[in-house]
Amino acid sequence: MSEKYYSLGTHTKEQWAELHAELIADGNTYESVPTRQVTVEDEKLHSPTRGSYLLTDEEAKALKADPRVKFINIDYMKYPETYAPPPDEIYATPPKLINRYSGTVKVYREFQDSNNLNSSHVNRTGYQIWRCMQKLDPWVANGYADNFVADVQLQQLGSGKDVDVIVADDGAGWIGHPEFQNNCTDAPAPADYVGGNLLPGNGTCDLLDLVLDAPYYLDPDYFNANSASRLTTRFDGTTVPVESVARSWWTNSAARSAKFQSFGTVSSLTSSYTRSNCNGSNSSYPPFSVTRHATPCCALTFGRTQGWAYNANKWVLNLYGGYGSGIETGFDLQKLFHMMKPVNPEYGNKNPTVSSNSWGYRANKSPGGTYYYHFRGGSATAYSTESGISWLSHMGTQGDSGRWKSEMKTNSMTTALDELIESGVIFVCAAGNSNQKQTNYGHADYNNYIATNATDTLEESTFYEFSTEVTGTTNRRGFPQQGGKYTKSDGTIDYKTINIGALDDDFKTSKEAKVSYSDRGEGIDCYVPADGTLAANVYYAPEGNYPSTYPGFTANTGSGAGVAEDTGFGGTSAACPVAAGFISTVLEHNRDWTYKEIKQWIRSLDNQDASNFYTGTESTTVNTSNWTDYESLEGGEPKVLYQANIDRRTRKGKRRLFSRGVQINNANIRIKKNKS
Repeated sequence: MSEKYYSLGTHTKEQWAELHAELIADGNTYESVPTRQVTVEDEKLHSPTRGSYLLTDEEAKALKADPRVKFINIDYMKYPETYAPPPDEIYATPPKLINRYSGTVKVYREFQDSNNLNSSHVNRTGYQIWRCMQKLDPWVANGYADNFVADVQLQQLGSGKDVDVIVADDGAGWIGHPEFQNNCTDAPAPADYVGGNLLPGNGTCDLLDLVLDAPYYLDPDYFNANSASRLTTRFDGTTVPVESVARSWWTNSAARSAKFQSFGTVSSLTSSYTRSNCNGSNSSYPPFSVTRHATPCCALTFGRTQGWAYNANKWVLNLYGGYGSGIETGFDLQKLFHMMKPVNPEYGNKNPTVSSNSWGYRANKSPGGTYYYHFRGGSATAYSTESGISWLSHMGTQGDSGRWKSEMKTNSMTTALDELIESGVIFVCAAGNSNQKQTNYGHADYNNYIATNATDTLEESTFYEFSTEVTGTTNRRGFPQQGGKYTKSDGTIDYKTINIGALDDDFKTSKEAKVSYSDRGEGIDCYVPADGTLAANVYYAPEGNYPSTYPGFTANTGSGAGVAEDTGFGGTSAACPVAAGFISTVLEHNRDWTYKEIKQWIRSLDNQDASNFYTGTESTTVNTSNWTDYESLEGGEPKVLYQANIDRRTRKGKRRLFSRGVQINNANIRIKKNKS
């Protein structure tokens, strides 16, 4: 085949020097490098990481798989009539909308007596999927009632392929639920559903535990060196580490291959972090305390019928629940996983990592006695109960009086989170369920606070949550929402977490709205469907139990034991995994994006139209009646996460942000090797 001029780049100058030497040598035996001596068109002495070479298309494809190669593309300037792009832009083919299923799907927004989930409706999902496929709420836009069951074809731009997604929760969830199995035939899987997991055996369960399973993925040489004592077979046929060996791998650097001994360890892991306690199987489930919240969160992130990222690499972590790792250790585990995981040879870089976190801290600001509320720099207002101060009495809607999120003071846990985010992990978090107004730096309410003395400054105000010091701030992000807080070059303050609010399944004055309990304000990055989302369930019924999408599957018998059900799951706990799954589908096409690009992309999405979305009026005084309007965004933007149907281009330096969720980077247009 004829040769063409190709531009090639590597990640480092050392890699380019090495690869360049191999290309110009004759008789190479490396799989990705041509055996012949390659002609150098331009060595580009001005650049330490790129050059131009004469290659066949087959040779270019082989080189693309070399982990040293950052990009390889046609040298456009050599072919002005054929390959040259327009002078001001370099376009890539945007991802195509794919039909999630071959036919239509029943999409439920509400579960009422008149339209209760029917066991015959096995091809079904919740509104978290269809809603985020377009800018406008389809129920509102089409004049449907909020209990209308739509029968539609679902189309999405990505499935989370080659993205590592971690659900870090109060448990690891019941991985035996059929929503996570690839051998269930009662309901159709998405048309392009891959199934399986990253470990040998590639069993019938898609989920892997970060503590118990990831060491084999990261360090196969160590486990294969003594497979008889270090490996076992999981319930679904997947080859996994022996539990004690896996825990030791994280805590003892000597219990690893040499190349991983310098990465550091976690201090300890409880011996109770076991598969039976944290994961279960298809015939038994772990204790109720570690399944009831984590299981639906997993389903909404990457469940085969209920999640956006159904083709992601699916990881679970029992972070803070019974038998869990603990929060600080859990942060370290995720950071180490991201740092140590291998380069994906198909792309020449590591898979992106997304962490979904449906939890948060709140501190008691009314433990008894008199307290002082400082509002917008005015004189302190004394209170012993919240009544009489409108903001205090109407901030929360869940009957949890006196407890609000406040900025946590710096400690080892906050530092571990900052390090996790700095390592490159995309940290998605639930905004919270207190209807609390969260503001950004510079807002008039940013420095509002509560103190035990009228003369205490904000810095002096201190409260405690689980013996952890927090400030008295009332309108800032709490923990972990405050993760990655940093001061920008212009002196303003920003955050590196993706902070998610919740949409209601009910309408307000015939408009879409945030749900009453969801936190609000300009500190919320975006809102996604949450209240009443259809999610996998283990005998946990905040909004009722419903026949599973897989009616023929019952894992166990007895009083609620192991019965695979669905439920209406809500809270910002539901919004967070929906957003994490959705963001994973964006990262599928934008693998080098950091938190910054994700936030820029979200901001580039059009706000909702006032005629379709309820925004309310921002409160500017302590006692305005506006505080009782729980659906009000309190000055925040009506920003809903969606995949747009347009190709509006917004230039951001070298990056092009598309409302479709497509990013084009001049340096990363690559020839992708097709999988067989």
